[in-house]
Amino acid sequence: MAQLFGRSWTKRELLERVGDLAQVAGVERLTVDEGTAGGVKVARVRSGAGLDYTVLFSRGMDIGQASYRGVPLAWVSATGVGHPHAFEPETRGWLRTFHGGLLTGCGLSNAGAHNTDGEEALGLHGYLSHLPAEETAVRTEWEGDEATFIVEGTLREARVFSENLRLTRHITTALGENRIRIQDTVENVGFKTVPLMLLYHLNFGFPVVSEGTQIRFDAASPTTARDAIAEAGIAGWQTLDAPIPGYEEQCFFHDPVADTAGWATVTLHNPVLAFDTVVRYDKTAFPYLTQWKMMGQGEYVCGIEPANCRVFGRATERASGRLQHIEPGEIRRFHSEIYVTER
Repeated sequence: MAQLFGRSWTKRELLERVGDLAQVAGVERLTVDEGTAGGVKVARVRSGAGLDYTVLFSRGMDIGQASYRGVPLAWVSATGVGHPHAFEPETRGWLRTFHGGLLTGCGLSNAGAHNTDGEEALGLHGYLSHLPAEETAVRTEWEGDEATFIVEGTLREARVFSENLRLTRHITTALGENRIRIQDTVENVGFKTVPLMLLYHLNFGFPVVSEGTQIRFDAASPTTARDAIAEAGIAGWQTLDAPIPGYEEQCFFHDPVADTAGWATVTLHNPVLAFDTVVRYDKTAFPYLTQWKMMGQGEYVCGIEPANCRVFGRATERASGRLQHIEPGEIRRFHSEIYVTER
């Protein structure tokens, strides 16, 4: 039964008290009508227990703004949710339309730094976040006294003489629950073996990100730094700071312990808030975890980024032996969850 307003409810009891379930919770389609986001299609999900978030159909089925009981969870960048037609794929042009949000998808042919792999120039973080979804659907499914809100769609990254990859994304939240489940299925529908890189850029912002917020997990091996700038700050990777003028981003590589089911858990703990924010993901599919610590003014965000690669770009991943490939007809599945837990 759904847990709402301090008690459990059967389906019949709940529907006796509302004209439409949308009175207390639900999922709905919307379209943005102005600015750089004009024309962007979204779905809004409300769990009924305080969780409220948007899924951006036009932007790779990313998750945009998200909140819990009115408290923002995600960082939102100054660019806004730009329409994919504004995308600049070359070098670092991705940053002109990097909306932030709770989830920005990176991949599928490149994730991480812009680079040149052989003769191919690859832009920062790839195309995934700017691919419009097709075969989209939103619905509410009842099973007995349990209801689930579902948002789904398909994304295609393809070009002639090269990759032909299809990603089907399935995002769900149960009525009365404060958990987002993300299930991605990637299929190589082409006839060539091609690289596969997928990174979830999970962007947490104020007030979850505040001075004193700690990043917590059980470590399987020591944390390492991406570069010299991060190395200088590695002693303080776990604790976030107040905004710092002129701050340069720092990235750290972590190795959380997986549970017996193969899942790793990372918690953002702000001692001032009444809840913790948690990321849980299938470490078998996502063996690498990057923390993006950006304590700048306005650009005040902590990224928790599970991935099947590191963030150096495809050429470096290939040279290091970490680059994954997907065979013709092969299917890969990636699972993760984002949720809040009250203390």
